[in-house]
Amino acid sequence: MWKYIVKRLGYFIPTLFGITILVFTLSRLVPGSPVETILGQHATAELEALFEAQLGLDKPIYVQYIIWLQNILRGDLGQSLISNRKVSYLLFHRFHYTIRLALLVTVVNAVVGISFGIISAWRSGGKIDQALRFISIFGWSMPSFLVGIVLIYVFALKLKMFPAMGAGSIANLILPTLTLAAGGSSYLSRLTRGSLLEIAGQDFVKTAKAKGLTKSKIMISHVMKNGLLPIVTVIAGSFRGALGGSFIVETIFAYPGIGYLATQSVSHRDYAVVIGTVLFFAILTCVTNLVVDILYVYLDPRVRYERR
Repeated sequence: MWKYIVKRLGYFIPTLFGITILVFTLSRLVPGSPVETILGQHATAELEALFEAQLGLDKPIYVQYIIWLQNILRGDLGQSLISNRKVSYLLFHRFHYTIRLALLVTVVNAVVGISFGIISAWRSGGKIDQALRFISIFGWSMPSFLVGIVLIYVFALKLKMFPAMGAGSIANLILPTLTLAAGGSSYLSRLTRGSLLEIAGQDFVKTAKAKGLTKSKIMISHVMKNGLLPIVTVIAGSFRGALGGSFIVETIFAYPGIGYLATQSVSHRDYAVVIGTVLFFAILTCVTNLVVDILYVYLDPRVRYERR
């Protein structure tokens, strides 16, 4: 197992290095200039050249990247051009909002998705199974922004049950969580159902039936024990999906997380914050993938031999 972990770490470091190159390159391809954001469009050429020299934008692109990478390794993500605060400070004070939302979405995905999947597999072919399959397909096909708009209209504007924006209390998390969990729990439900039905068709399950075991005993002791193994890693992966979806959902609900910070920074051309948030999410995704891979190997030792 340790050999596999070391091997994955060997892929992890070059991946992070590649991410830094990609993020830096994309930041330089964005139309406009940070100098225009600071000075406005009517600044003189001399003043623009002075600010470019102060920001290091007059240096060759590879020199800018090296300086930027050195600052990143020291923990310096730059400074916001709008608020004049350190990017690391902004990320630190927004992170707990995003992580709280992502964890809650992951829990809802796990509870709802696995429950629906088990019920659907238990009642396979029946009306309950058909209804749950319809709900899961419908939830999976709906885009997050549309789900969010519908929830705001129904539960915030019409019924006035939950607030439509902000982060003052637990009530502010309800609608963003439901918006993000609609797709994740639907996918997890379909995956759970398929996994359990696949295990139910194995020879050892047929042997258990031949021995006279009850359907509930077979489902709990044999089918669920083996069929839910791959679901564990999918649940961990849903945390990654919740982080990625936060860009859209946090903007819709004006939820003050990192995703909302990123979209605001894009509209204001605050490049330092944009680069910092994208890099932060990319690193967090890589770390999540690494943890999921290690967790899967721990739960299923066969993987360590298959991936050698």
